[in-house]
Amino acid sequence: GDAPTPQNLGSCKLMRECACRGPYAGFAHLHCLVEAANHDPDTWDRCPNCRQDFTGDVRLHLAQTRWETVLARNLPPEDDWERLNAADCYAQALLVCKSDHERALPLFEEVLATSRTIDGDDDVNTLVSMNNLASLHQKMGNHNLALPLFNEALEAQRRTLGKDAPDTLRTVSNLAMLLLRQENFSRSLPLAEEALEARRRTLGPRHVDTLESKHNLGLLRWHMAHGKYVSFHAASEHFGPCDLGELKLASVLLREVLEARIPLLGEDHHLTKESRRALEHSEQRVSEIRASLKIEEAVSVPINKKRPCAAVSQSKVARCKIKKMLPE
Repeated sequence: GDAPTPQNLGSCKLMRECACRGPYAGFAHLHCLVEAANHDPDTWDRCPNCRQDFTGDVRLHLAQTRWETVLARNLPPEDDWERLNAADCYAQALLVCKSDHERALPLFEEVLATSRTIDGDDDVNTLVSMNNLASLHQKMGNHNLALPLFNEALEAQRRTLGKDAPDTLRTVSNLAMLLLRQENFSRSLPLAEEALEARRRTLGPRHVDTLESKHNLGLLRWHMAHGKYVSFHAASEHFGPCDLGELKLASVLLREVLEARIPLLGEDHHLTKESRRALEHSEQRVSEIRASLKIEEAVSVPINKKRPCAAVSQSKVARCKIKKMLPE
């Protein structure tokens, strides 16, 4: 490859961020990978040996170099097909490798606008781009910008791909979680149930996507129990009704997900840890509300007396302040 300079010195470090294994396999210099990709475009994001996608710094560096190479052509986006792919790959790398939402946003916006122009609003690639941009807006808290994009994508995907297509169900799931954050439970619940039922039917009960849908439904039940969106760490400050029945449903769903993820993914996988943390919060909440109901029965607190965290269960109302939860 080219001789190293002070500017590209970091690219001279031997790195391996793919699926290659063994004492020597897979190691390469970044500047050598860039040179190879200039001759074989398929290797911009995929190792030529193991044929698996690059990860981490290798993925980010290659995506950035590819994007800068395309920009140097100075062609309009609609006249440069590779620019569309390069922008999408770089945006994805910024999100996955750096969680850099601000730099990824204009790239996703360009990809969607160009795809609408070249491929049309109903093209599968346009709909994927629409979903990607909506998901990013959701992560950034721009819910009012995300909602119309999700709605448009879902309507088109149901019409062109079918209601059980994987991309359709991904949008159904994403929309359900967005509506949860907006506390629109009447729309969120049927969508979450639709995603779970369809994935269970088409993928099986222990597929990772099915388990994701069940986990999301458990989280939705948690928030519905409180009557609004309440994060785990803020639950102790909640003022209002706490439905014990909904909390029990949440715990059942979250436990089933954890029990399936442990043999499937292992104890140390981040999704397994996510399940364990959510279940701990939910079961602790159930235990505390049960304790508050016992106190209610013992002291006969009048049900019209206003205190924090009204726990509703089988016509019994407990008014005890719930103690501080575990950190989220």
